[in-house]
Amino acid sequence: MNLLDRDDIESFFAGVVRLERTESGIRPHRHTEKQIQHYETANEMWGVRANCTAGVVLRLFTDSQTVTLSGQVLLGARQYAGFDVAIDGRWIRALRFDTSDETRSFSLEFDTREKREISCVLPQSAIVEFDAIQLDTDATVAPGAKRTRRYLALGDSITQGMDARGPASAYPIQLARMLDADLLNLGVGGHIFDPDALDDDLPYSPDLVTIAYGTNDWSRDLTRTQVADVAKAYLDRLTRTVARDAQIYLLTPLWRTNADEVKPGGNLIVFSGAIAEAAGSVSGVSVIDGTTLVPHREDLFVDGLHPNDEGFLHYAVGLRGVIA
Repeated sequence: MNLLDRDDIESFFAGVVRLERTESGIRPHRHTEKQIQHYETANEMWGVRANCTAGVVLRLFTDSQTVTLSGQVLLGARQYAGFDVAIDGRWIRALRFDTSDETRSFSLEFDTREKREISCVLPQSAIVEFDAIQLDTDATVAPGAKRTRRYLALGDSITQGMDARGPASAYPIQLARMLDADLLNLGVGGHIFDPDALDDDLPYSPDLVTIAYGTNDWSRDLTRTQVADVAKAYLDRLTRTVARDAQIYLLTPLWRTNADEVKPGGNLIVFSGAIAEAAGSVSGVSVIDGTTLVPHREDLFVDGLHPNDEGFLHYAVGLRGVIA
């Protein structure tokens, strides 16, 4: 049985807003076509990274004794990619690939026929195209259980999950598990406060939203006035549309090793203060000091900017402590 032949195939994926049918299979997408068009027009690399499957989870209940996934793991934000697999909520397998145009496959095999919930977290750093999701011919299968809480994560490469080795280590995935929430991760590497990237008709109604931009705005030499203006414009639009019924948390930038460098907007702490002040002026937005979430230790970061797996754990636990 190939799940891709089912009319309800989209119901087996969490963290998507649509599936694209291709000549060889399907591509899960977390952004709308309108958003992808914006990213691809504004910045080529934003377009590539927006097509990666960050936060996407294949989730199914089945008694099949064999589950085989096959397709392509294409170059996206990084040359590496990972799939993390949980059975009935317990992590049991971590697969790591280098991206390529070759068809890849892996199988899960079980000794007994009994119903299990299988969750497979797709790569945050690669573009995935499935050509088959095969189960035993006589197996029963249903979509995994939907969570009642809905979490929307907005941000840059750190929100997308760089540079976790496994996709399940990214802070939005970890936080969603802690909250027992479904997740839509719209993080895009290199992105900034960009009101035009919002789709007012996004087919997702969140209960919780986190927004984590600013570190790239600082690197682009924006002044404090400039970042305050664009952050407020972004939040004004978001709170009127997609997030109008949600708890909203603005996360100021994490510590980074060059945070003391003085740019046109000041050092990172001063620059972040302008973001926090702008966010605080928008009704319904709570501000979280990002510098309190991950300890200021180089060993928690891959390159002085992007957290590693341990750094992401600090990030998720820190957020869980302040989010209601």
